[in-house]
Amino acid sequence: MKKIIWIDVGTHFAQEHSSLFGSNSSFYLYILKRFVGGKLLRRGKFVGLKDLRKIISSRSKIRKRENDFFTVFIDANPKIFFKKKNYLNASLAFNIALTSNSDLPFSITKLYLGNREEFSQGSSIFLEKENVYKDSYFSTLSLSAEVFFKQLKKYLDEKFNDYDVLLRVNCEGVEDDVIYSAHKNFEKKLKLICGALKDVEDIKGSLAYNNLNNYLIENKLIFEMFHSRIDSWKKAYAAILNLIENRK
Repeated sequence: MKKIIWIDVGTHFAQEHSSLFGSNSSFYLYILKRFVGGKLLRRGKFVGLKDLRKIISSRSKIRKRENDFFTVFIDANPKIFFKKKNYLNASLAFNIALTSNSDLPFSITKLYLGNREEFSQGSSIFLEKENVYKDSYFSTLSLSAEVFFKQLKKYLDEKFNDYDVLLRVNCEGVEDDVIYSAHKNFEKKLKLICGALKDVEDIKGSLAYNNLNNYLIENKLIFEMFHSRIDSWKKAYAAILNLIENRK
């Protein structure tokens, strides 16, 4: 059975991966907290009982196939990368920022901290992001997305006879460059894209956002919203389960 390569760009605290493969106690504690917050206190979104059952069922089936996954975690923030144990458990982990600059394969760049917080999950290499400041940043290694995915594919081709790719993106404005480069290199192996694309519109504008959505449609690339909040889990889990069950 061929592997599923879970490439996670903008892993942060790995909440999405942990929602599936973390401890059951943490999962159900989160469910309880969201129920209290969403249903009782009316703070944030929760899901109905029917959707919750589907989430739990899909999660259970996916967890049984954990060994089918090979995980690649990528995050630009060195504080998060070296602090969180999730990166130690990944098959591969890289503390880098991916960029669109193929003319400059790698460089040292500024990662502007979201709200000036060292562990912010909203940090970005773009000053155009609303919550960052010019004088508050970490220096981090940046690598062209094109170069990175070319080398990653070469590595995976040598390691596995065959595989499918699940790409999860939430990388504060670089999502379009990551998707374009990943698809260019993996082509038909790229079976599913999950995550959030809103930062492309917020940082680069509606034209870049519309171009990305048109690209997904024209190339028949499946995209599902998948973030740390439970209201995205039903469809994302279902898509991942479908990928597992329909490998050829």
